[in-house]
Amino acid sequence: MLISSVAKVRDVLDAQLEVDYCLTPGAIGLMRQFGGNLLTAPRQELVDMGQARRRYTDHWELRLAHYSGITLLSAKHQKVLESIADLLNGDNGSWIGDYSKLQRVNDYLTPAALQNTGTALFFVPSATFFASSEMHVRAREQLSQSFNFRWLEPHEFEQFRDDRRFSNALGFSALRPDIHVLAAEKDGEIQAMAGASDDSELMCQIGIDVLEPLRGHGLAPVMVREVAQRVCETGKVPFYGTSPSHIVSQKVAINAGMEPAWYEFASTSLLDIDVDTPEQGLIEGRPE
Repeated sequence: MLISSVAKVRDVLDAQLEVDYCLTPGAIGLMRQFGGNLLTAPRQELVDMGQARRRYTDHWELRLAHYSGITLLSAKHQKVLESIADLLNGDNGSWIGDYSKLQRVNDYLTPAALQNTGTALFFVPSATFFASSEMHVRAREQLSQSFNFRWLEPHEFEQFRDDRRFSNALGFSALRPDIHVLAAEKDGEIQAMAGASDDSELMCQIGIDVLEPLRGHGLAPVMVREVAQRVCETGKVPFYGTSPSHIVSQKVAINAGMEPAWYEFASTSLLDIDVDTPEQGLIEGRPE
C-alpha cells in the first residue's frame, strides 16, 4: 500500500506506537476520540511484543512519549509504572520534555538504579511532503549540476562498514538492515549519503551524512526527501530521529517536508534490583 497522505502516516504511526508501548490495538484512536491525555501499559518481554515492534535488542525498563496530545507510558515494574503515572497525571504532555518534568522522573528512578538512556524527537512526512514537489525537483536539478546522485546496491555497502563518516546513513544492523541508500558523488568520490534502515514491519528510519566541506548547501534535505519518497513507495512510513537540541538536524527534516510527530524518553536498568525495596540491593548482580 502506497503511503500517500498524512492520514495514512497517522494510521501507521498509531499502530507502531501502540505495539512499541505494549498498548491494546486501537487504544490511541479511542483516546483521541473520547478524550484523555495518558495511556499506560506494563512492558512486555521482547518475545511477547507484537511482530511490528521496532526491532531493538536493548530492552528498556521505562519508555515515555508524547504523541498527538497523548502521553504514552510503559514500564517493566508495576510500581514504577504507577508512580511515574502519578507524577505525570494531570500534566499537559506537551511539556514532558522540560527539564523540570524529567527531573521529577529521574529523581524517582535513580534510587531504583534506573537511568535515562536518551531522549529523541521524531519526524514523519507532513502535508507539505505529499503536496507539490516542484521546489524539491528544482533543488535536486540544481544540485545535479554539481553532484551525481545514485542508489547504492547492497554489495556496495560493505566498503563503508568502519567508515565513521557515514555512520548515520549506514547502521549495519542485522535486525534493522540498510535497504535504501542514496549517494551523492563529486569527482568520483562520495560526498554525502542518506540511508533508510528497515526498523519494523511498518516503518523505516532515515539517517544522513554530508562531509564537512559541503554542509549547509542543501544536499541533506534533498537526499532525505528522496529516500523518504522511496520508503513511502514501498508502503512503509519513513521517520527521522534526532536530539531535541539538534536544531540543524531538525531543520534538515523540516526542509525535507517532514514534521515533528513524537517525543520519546527511554530508561534502562543499571542493575537488576528490587524496585519495591531498593535498599536491599542487587537481586542477581549482573548488568542489564
